[in-house]
Amino acid sequence: MKRLFSLILASLMLLGAACAKPNGNETTAAPQDANANATPEPTFEQTETPTGTPTAEPAELPQCTLAQYPKVDGSTANIPMAMALVQLVTGCTEDEATNTINFSTTDFSYDALDKGECDMLLVYEASKPTKERLDPENNFDMRPIGLDALVFITNVDNPVESLTEAQLRGIFSGEITNWSEVGGLDSPIVAFQRPTLSGSQTLMLDLVMKDVPMAPEDKILVSETMSDVIRDIAAYDNSANAIGYSVYYYAKNMYNQPNLKFIRIDGVEPTFESINAGEYPYINPFYAILPKTGVKPMAKTLVDWLETEDGQYFVAACGYVPYMRGLELGE
Repeated sequence: MKRLFSLILASLMLLGAACAKPNGNETTAAPQDANANATPEPTFEQTETPTGTPTAEPAELPQCTLAQYPKVDGSTANIPMAMALVQLVTGCTEDEATNTINFSTTDFSYDALDKGECDMLLVYEASKPTKERLDPENNFDMRPIGLDALVFITNVDNPVESLTEAQLRGIFSGEITNWSEVGGLDSPIVAFQRPTLSGSQTLMLDLVMKDVPMAPEDKILVSETMSDVIRDIAAYDNSANAIGYSVYYYAKNMYNQPNLKFIRIDGVEPTFESINAGEYPYINPFYAILPKTGVKPMAKTLVDWLETEDGQYFVAACGYVPYMRGLELGE
């Protein structure tokens, strides 16, 4: 299986490292990500073999023409996977793949699937209002295919390296307002959050805040897009005072900024390894999702394949943490 991983990784690299590049065509209710294409090339992270044993059998990679390929929607952080998948399955060029990928972002993509405007999703968990309205767990066929994590970002000049879960809730509820209260300098905390209908805000509310309300918007700053929050933290006048959050894959691989750092949570740094092992506290799956009725055969074939051992090696080769445990990802 190590050989299989290497072959998949080599194939993706020959496809122009599509997993590393957002395509800049996503549509959102917020302003477009103007700098989405100006990203550094990430490296594919690998990890020691995690515990557990794969249960799904390897399966042959599905193949089809670009015209037969299903219409896919989903979350911003899943665009690189979508780009790589269409190239791997159809053999199309990166430019051709770019023209097929037009992700509307997390919650809007759930609505698109519900309305029959797309055939499948590669997507993060929906927000509470969307889940209450659409009930996706009962109305859609949801398959977890990978893991991501909510990560907290601050400037490298901030001396705080680790926060507890209670301290994070205190900061983003507005109860803790000065870095000196958490072992830092005597300076005010400038906390950025995301809009309600965003994947990272859903993770923030579900995994971190739970029943504790977020600070009102007049006491906390809102960054509209995933790249905005990273730019906002980096560009804030007193940048060492700022803190915000994103998902690990996006912040690490799609919009990495060298003057920012991840905060450890209870001493655990968010890494491929700590997420894979379940050690980092704020982990959540992302999904391949089909409608319950009117399923396109090729869409189902692709989703079925992503759940297999081969499909999970593909997820890992794209730099995501696979959902399946026990894959031999080392050299």
